[in-house]
Amino acid sequence: MSTTGITIRPLRRDDRASIERILRETKVFWEAEVLCALELIDVYLNNADQKDYQLACAVNTADQPVGYVCYGPTPMTFGTYDLYWIAVDPACHGRGAGSLLIEYVERQVCQPNVMAVTAEPARLLVIETSSLPRYESARRLYQRHHYREVARIPDFYADGDDRVLYTKRFR
Repeated sequence: MSTTGITIRPLRRDDRASIERILRETKVFWEAEVLCALELIDVYLNNADQKDYQLACAVNTADQPVGYVCYGPTPMTFGTYDLYWIAVDPACHGRGAGSLLIEYVERQVCQPNVMAVTAEPARLLVIETSSLPRYESARRLYQRHHYREVARIPDFYADGDDRVLYTKRFR
């Protein structure tokens, strides 16, 4: 898939450093969050048998990463998936990479047999985020893609930092 020279492909080992740079340069994530995201990237890259996390990379015409997404089936559910991480290089904001990544995930999870752990296509995609102002552009992105805020837990992450849950139903 492509828009304005951006395409989506599976994440590769040589993308890791670029994704780490993107996670840090967004200035959205705390250090512990960056380390958690990198841990999931390492699980994906180092354990071909794992089925919990799928990762894809948005790349420019030079095949350099400009963003990434991590998603997977929600354990102990039927047809529910989580979008765990999405990040786009700040230099590329507003060029459609975030939208392409979300649309890619939606297509992938809505296909039957997309994940080896389940033959169940998505009926629900869940995105968890923070209420802090620095996450406002992410929340707007989700809303533009017709995700609905369905829950908010006040002070979940810290005082004044609510956990906000968005969902989109597919069937």
